[in-house]
Amino acid sequence: MIVLSAETIDLSRLPAPDAIEPLDYGTLQSAFMERFIAVWAAARAIDPSLPQYDVQTLETDPAVITSEAWSYLRLLDRARVNDAVRAVLAPLAKGDDLDNVVARVNIARLAVIPATESIPAVMESDERLLLRYLLAFSRPAAGTRERYLFEAYTALPILHHAAVNGRAVHGRRGDIDIVLAGPDGRDLTDEEMFTVSDRLLAEDVKPEAVSVICLRAQRRLYDFAGALVVAKGPDLTAVTSEAEARIRASAKERMKIGDFVPVNSLAGAAYGPGVLRASATAPATDVSANPYAIPILRNVALDAEAQT
Repeated sequence: MIVLSAETIDLSRLPAPDAIEPLDYGTLQSAFMERFIAVWAAARAIDPSLPQYDVQTLETDPAVITSEAWSYLRLLDRARVNDAVRAVLAPLAKGDDLDNVVARVNIARLAVIPATESIPAVMESDERLLLRYLLAFSRPAAGTRERYLFEAYTALPILHHAAVNGRAVHGRRGDIDIVLAGPDGRDLTDEEMFTVSDRLLAEDVKPEAVSVICLRAQRRLYDFAGALVVAKGPDLTAVTSEAEARIRASAKERMKIGDFVPVNSLAGAAYGPGVLRASATAPATDVSANPYAIPILRNVALDAEAQT
């Protein structure tokens, strides 16, 4: 999910354009049969010797069989048009299509882990590439939040998250704190910190009268404990494992600098197939937000019991 700031639209909630047509095989087949019946009636008006067509309900009728083949091909055609529209829209483009979209602002996909003789390179994800593309529109302006973020993510492709804290956060005039978190929220190494800092201190990135400091995000570790009531029938271990995976996925969505974690959101994430009730026993309160910290879920302990 791409969300740049409170003032920036959330692209994951952006509706698909009207140019992308909903696909419905049944509608296409019905339209074919309606048109066929109308054309056949017109042909009979010209040539009354033609038989009346009244077997459209028979699946073995040649016209019905033809309509099925025609409708399937038309469905493929329309799906291809939908894919072509998605390919040129940044929020919907994927893979090579997204590479071509972002190239319009001179952005290329980065190698997160360079290739070796035996292992191919691990490339930047679509989500991160899209984020850098959106940030790039503020690239010409030195000292903007978006410029700092663009340069940070470009300098260190493995960067998990970055935040820009200015006077509104810390109260100091002329100071910018760039808070950084590595993969899975780990601390960045000294070398990684230097790589980002060196890029952000470039004269075309940082205004001359501004002080920019790169800081490691404070790792705010927390554990989750809860109870599940599982329906009769499903394997208790499997249902519990799936619930834990959903909880971890929910926590990962909020593993961002300055984000907070409502305990109820984690308990709610536990619900899924086979889970009748879910409740949280720890943490006792929500994990509060801190502009210099990143919340990281460590352990998950679920006490599951079958419905009695």
